[in-house]
Amino acid sequence: MKKLMIMKKSKTKVTKKLQLAIFMLLLYVLGAVSVYGLDIVIIPVVYYEKEGSNYAQKNYERNITADISSRLNIYHEVTIDKTPLRDRLAGVTDSDARRAAEYHQINDVLYGSIKNDGNSISAEFKIYNKRRNDYGLFFASDANGQYERLIKTISEHILEWYHTDRDKVDTLRDEVRELRTELTSVKEGVKTKTKPVKEKAERVEAEKEFGLRFPVNVGYWSYIDRAWAELVQGTVEVRLGVDIFPELQLPALYGKKNEFSLGFYINYRNGVTSRRDRAILNGVIVNPEIAYHLNFYSKNWICLGAGIFYESDFWQMEEPEYERTRKFQQSLTGYSAAFDYSYRFNRWATLNFGLNMNGYFVSDTSLIFRFYAGSVITLLGGNNEK
Repeated sequence: MKKLMIMKKSKTKVTKKLQLAIFMLLLYVLGAVSVYGLDIVIIPVVYYEKEGSNYAQKNYERNITADISSRLNIYHEVTIDKTPLRDRLAGVTDSDARRAAEYHQINDVLYGSIKNDGNSISAEFKIYNKRRNDYGLFFASDANGQYERLIKTISEHILEWYHTDRDKVDTLRDEVRELRTELTSVKEGVKTKTKPVKEKAERVEAEKEFGLRFPVNVGYWSYIDRAWAELVQGTVEVRLGVDIFPELQLPALYGKKNEFSLGFYINYRNGVTSRRDRAILNGVIVNPEIAYHLNFYSKNWICLGAGIFYESDFWQMEEPEYERTRKFQQSLTGYSAAFDYSYRFNRWATLNFGLNMNGYFVSDTSLIFRFYAGSVITLLGGNNEK
């Protein structure tokens, strides 16, 4: 009986630890998900210039603190600390950051300095997190005179840190798994009559995967040069292809998935004049392309593509005055550019709208603009869709 009571107390203790760990995990995950709502206090940035073999604190012509704040303010609410530093000769210290966190009752404090050695300028910043009692460290440097670019670079490093700092969440998940295992052992020791509840396997999505998709589009094309447009009026074009998404993909861009693809497309186009007895065009185009895809809101994606193409055209020219028909074939090469918007209903199918432009490597023809609509069918991949 005494042994049973001890085991029950142990079970209660572990359960409380488990509940506490889960509660901390939820708080952190919610904080990571709502990263755009985080508040930051920034301590005024200290500027140094090299004099001889040492650095001396100076007043810079620009307000460095305000310039960094304006970039971070796009995503976070930034407050500039107005309280004096404890030792200005030493610059901003870790103790200043802890003092600012306590004074403003806030978790994140940004502080740092910029140094100019005459040839280059460098920035060193830290973020003190009061809740975790740790620091994030950031560096950037650039050529002297490139102040704007330096501020842009260090600000991007700070923003990227907020969107990719997930290692703390992973650590808490491991602790929860260990506590679950310990709790299971206690349950087996007590030998309760309750049936164990099967836990759902945690879904772990691969960050990188191979993808294979098949676009099918129908569009209207036309020359943009007036003389060519009068000669050949655009009609229907059908485009079939295959898009390959390699496993090696890009890291998240401000929390949004982005990726490259390699495509191979075959187009059939047909064009006629306003008078069918003058000219009929049938063309086949082979077009390899590389494209960049970016998720910008939920299931919405944009795509920018570029490539080269080979085109084979078959012309039929009617000449009623001579009572004859002339037929000839021509081959052309050129470059292509594409802009595409897609709405991905699920991992299998999308709805696409876009514009393709074809330019030729010869001077006696015109650019072609093609507006199209269609769909992309996914055969492989798509597990990481937004």
